[in-house]
Amino acid sequence: MKTLMFILLSSLMVTSGKCSKKETTVRQPMVQLETYGCRGFCPSYKLIFYTDGLVAYEGIRYVVKPGKDSVELTKNELVKLKHALQAVNLWQYPDRIESQIADAPSATLTVFDQEKQHGVYGSMDRPKPILDFEDLLKDLAEAHGLKVKEGVNPYAAPANQKELAVTFKPEINPGNFLMQFQEIRLRIVKRLGAENTWLIGYNPDQVTEKQLIDILIEMEGVLDAKPQK
Repeated sequence: MKTLMFILLSSLMVTSGKCSKKETTVRQPMVQLETYGCRGFCPSYKLIFYTDGLVAYEGIRYVVKPGKDSVELTKNELVKLKHALQAVNLWQYPDRIESQIADAPSATLTVFDQEKQHGVYGSMDRPKPILDFEDLLKDLAEAHGLKVKEGVNPYAAPANQKELAVTFKPEINPGNFLMQFQEIRLRIVKRLGAENTWLIGYNPDQVTEKQLIDILIEMEGVLDAKPQK
């Protein structure tokens, strides 16, 4: 009986020791994406990708999901991310890449290595490898239900709102572009697809569908405007 009790107590001590060790394990961040606002409705949020596959999310402003959440990458996704992070080599870039586009959405990518870290801030005209890597981070978040690509209009839409699908040139910031329509209060509803195509809401009591399409397609910066089916 004493021998049995000793075995049980020893087992509990070992198990307790393992749990304690696990609880004190600190997750290591691998890369972080933090986006900032613009004069439009650019979503502001923070994504932290950890070496074990955890992704921590914090929605700050103009986001579908405000507040904090977390998801887990699959093994294949984690391997893909690590390879992409190594390939882009954020350490080679300066901490700030100046932009020639005023009021465009901007972001900071921060890479971590133990006690070291390096952030790279910039906007839409950063080098393509950085933009592609940022898109990968967003795609991984979206694949697990974190809607980070959509900016949310904070203003209430009229009950009779109608919508157009408007495609802007790549360098155009839709939020800034719509500032010139303050009298009829055009509003961004959400982004459609990977291109710079957005669902734009309008009040049909102020402007007809045909009038608005005719106005938009004649404007510099707009590639297409059509009714949303």
